[in-house]
Amino acid sequence: MRNPKILVLDRSEGLGEQLERVVDDLRPRPELHTVTRVGAVGDLLDSEGPFDVLIAGPSLATRSGLARLEVIHDELPDMHLLLAFSRRPDAALRDIVRTGAVDLVQLPADDELLKESLNRVLELSRKTRTAMAAVAATNGSGPVLAPNHLGSVFTMSSATGGCGKTFLATNLAYLLSHYTGKRACIVDLDLQFGEVSTALRLRPKFTIYDALQREDTDEQALQEHIEEYMVEHESGVWVLAAPKDPAEADRIDPPDVTRIISAVRTRFDYVVVDTPSALTEVVLAAFDLSDSLYTMATLDLPSVRNMGVFLGTLEKLKIPNDNIKLILNKAETDVGIDVDQVTRLFPQGFASVLPYAKEVSRSINLGVPVLASSPNAPVSKLILDGFRELLPASDQEKMPAPAPAVEASRFRRMFRRQPAPQPR
Repeated sequence: MRNPKILVLDRSEGLGEQLERVVDDLRPRPELHTVTRVGAVGDLLDSEGPFDVLIAGPSLATRSGLARLEVIHDELPDMHLLLAFSRRPDAALRDIVRTGAVDLVQLPADDELLKESLNRVLELSRKTRTAMAAVAATNGSGPVLAPNHLGSVFTMSSATGGCGKTFLATNLAYLLSHYTGKRACIVDLDLQFGEVSTALRLRPKFTIYDALQREDTDEQALQEHIEEYMVEHESGVWVLAAPKDPAEADRIDPPDVTRIISAVRTRFDYVVVDTPSALTEVVLAAFDLSDSLYTMATLDLPSVRNMGVFLGTLEKLKIPNDNIKLILNKAETDVGIDVDQVTRLFPQGFASVLPYAKEVSRSINLGVPVLASSPNAPVSKLILDGFRELLPASDQEKMPAPAPAVEASRFRRMFRRQPAPQPR
């Protein structure tokens, strides 16, 4: 029989490091895998699973965290869950029960206490595996499980309004759909004043709020019917619109966001999430399920400063830096600050620097992504170059060739401040 496999899920690496010490004393020694981002769990389960035990750390001790654990439990009921929290979650008891947890350890805990709880959960898991094997032997064959395909999630964010999140979200969704031939959609999480429908000139009959008002609470039913609440744009991109009434936004909480994104991922290959300029629990719920998080700023001091504060907050929240990509939008000349000055402030660099372009305003007025309305415009070529790496190599061949390096350097020089003339 194979050694048991344990998956540790927490934004901090501290719990995983302690468990590495604990499992050294167990026989047989379990195989331990640690993941610091909820959005990466699906990929790890596909590549390294199945796992016998899931250990959820303190960062999951929120209503949204419990909702994510509930989704995982519904998908993988045979994987036993151990909660390792530093405080009792601010949630109803039934929310904790629905995660399927079989034990709870309060942190900080010494190695012996953690080992005792882990041994108990592993023993329950062993008994479950034995019982399943006996049933399989009786029936002549075991269950055959086909892992669900889950779409990739890309989220747009910023610390200040007017940075162009909706513009970039619509164009990214179009790019992914147009060049891969796969299904792409946008989820508008700017719940009070979402603009995706307006930007694409859509008149949706239903919204995200309507999808959450379904009488049944079964996750499978929501997955099967989610497209009924969406609207398709002429470009082939689907949209789940924000509520029509801003007051309805208060009735949507982080677990709702988890349910919606999880449902949409089962129906679309690519999911682009547009968020408001805020770090609310609702927004963080989307961040945790994202494969990549794009953070935007414009070429002005308040926006650049707020980007720095925003990134610092994400670091405190243990959002992995590897998944964050920066976008500088609406770059202009002669505005008192240049691109080189800004890039020096952010050593991780910018995935894209996009100029202020009249083609963008025109595309918004037409209700069509600029990549579709003006594919040969400089701003369109820069968008393609910035997101090229998201596509498989075979699909990248369908895209226009990258802009030559000499053109790129010429663009950067356009936004470099010219030295003042020296007196003679």
